[in-house]
Amino acid sequence: MAATSVGAAALWLHGRLKRLGSEPLQTAFLAEFASGTGECGNIEQNIDYVAANVWGTNLDHIPTVEMCCALCQGNSKCKSFTWVENAGLDGCPSQCWLKGGVPTQAQKQPKAGVVSGIPPPRKVFTGLPTSAASPSLFCFSLMVPKGTEPALLTWQSQHSAGIFACEKTTVYSNRIMAVGNTMTHMVDSDLKCKYGGDSQSALNSWIFIAVWKAVVKDAYFKSYDWTVKVDPDAVFLPHRLKTVLASHEGAAYVNNCQFGMHGPIEVLGRIAMGVLEKSYQESFDGKEPKKCVDGLHFGQWGEDMFLDQCLSKIYGLQAPIENRLMCEDHCQCADFYWCSASKYPDRVSFHPFKTVDAYSNCVANAMVGSAPPARPSSPTGASVNIPAQQTPAPVPQPYYGSTAAPAVAPSGYPMAPAVAAQATAASAVTYTPVPVPVPVPSPYSVQ
Repeated sequence: MAATSVGAAALWLHGRLKRLGSEPLQTAFLAEFASGTGECGNIEQNIDYVAANVWGTNLDHIPTVEMCCALCQGNSKCKSFTWVENAGLDGCPSQCWLKGGVPTQAQKQPKAGVVSGIPPPRKVFTGLPTSAASPSLFCFSLMVPKGTEPALLTWQSQHSAGIFACEKTTVYSNRIMAVGNTMTHMVDSDLKCKYGGDSQSALNSWIFIAVWKAVVKDAYFKSYDWTVKVDPDAVFLPHRLKTVLASHEGAAYVNNCQFGMHGPIEVLGRIAMGVLEKSYQESFDGKEPKKCVDGLHFGQWGEDMFLDQCLSKIYGLQAPIENRLMCEDHCQCADFYWCSASKYPDRVSFHPFKTVDAYSNCVANAMVGSAPPARPSSPTGASVNIPAQQTPAPVPQPYYGSTAAPAVAPSGYPMAPAVAAQATAASAVTYTPVPVPVPVPSPYSVQ
């Protein structure tokens, strides 16, 4: 069976253990991680589920039964799982087997050192609750045109979820293409960067300098109370964000983690956006926030640290820390993978979920017990889906080299493809196991 990933679990775990460094700290983290939320229910110790001729795959370096169970629930093909405590792997030696069948009693075989079980039933996502009108949100994502990000954003668009549940939505990319019911806006970048720093993360500051330039140029932020940047693989619940922001009215921006702002969700108010706009205007070509680029040594930084330091160190803006903004391992939310409605009823985002299967499962889990959205009836009595309320999308920027645009493209802009690119269905991201503590970069060029 091929070692494929239904999420980014092993990738971020490698990075976390690498950053902790010492064995005692790693042991303490894994003990906390293993506690989980107990969402899995009944499991069978020292029992292997053996079923022939069914779908299956294995994931290396999965440290707990809880996580293995959650990975199974997050894959619609998975009906049962077996977790191997010590599979002889370097670093974290544990392994998770996802299986496409429910075993009969005869297929349950004794085997020391394994744990098997059936995941909780997948929930059905029926929509987000009705959101308050205030405060208003302009939300955007940067999308890499290849890989799973187009599928993730297309699902969000089709279900009026994520950034598509905000008052205004924009998807930025370096290619003009359809994403659900919208067209992407062009960014002057190839979206490629190196990896480095203490955590071997994406050194993508210059990519997002180009993105924020596009945001400033579009100027949609001027019509809304808050501007929210969300990664495509972050499950984002805008109605919860509005509730949280009621406690931060007038703040320049809001920090999502006590360790410093992290990139999955970045929430900027009118003050911070005004400062960014002015900083871009101060550069001779308008392409960079001049004072921040001149005043910061950010060669080994990710975009989140650059933005945070730009606003706080260079411009002296203060940001309250709001832990409700995000649930991810990198900010002490180790059991993010369940997206638990009972444990995290007010958490605004969960990260990361890199396939549509896993993403939609997380949204459904997070919405358990929430009021369903209001759906008016058609003349026949059938319920009617309500699309997200969006201001009309602007005419998409033409490809450079087309008859509607200059013949010569500025640096970094692609020429028109022979056939317009279309969003594709989700597919699993191939994962090649790398022993801990060797650093493993994210499969994304943009993190």
